[in-house]
Amino acid sequence: MGGPGASDDLTAGHRTQVRLATHHDVTPSSGGYWYHRQTQTPHPAAQDEEFQAHLIQVLESHTGVPLD
Repeated sequence: MGGPGASDDLTAGHRTQVRLATHHDVTPSSGGYWYHRQTQTPHPAAQDEEFQAHLIQVLESHTGVPLD
């Protein structure tokens, strides 16, 4: 997660969370996907209900724990 092979600037990682917690004009105020203080489009699978249902089935099968 850190060190010379890290894929991002760890010293800047907190800035988005601080802005979301303290700035009064954040849009969207809830439910957004954020990266470096900018809204981003999440991966399409994050909005694909069929994929999500299949993922839950696979996780339940793998762990033996029902996820209702």
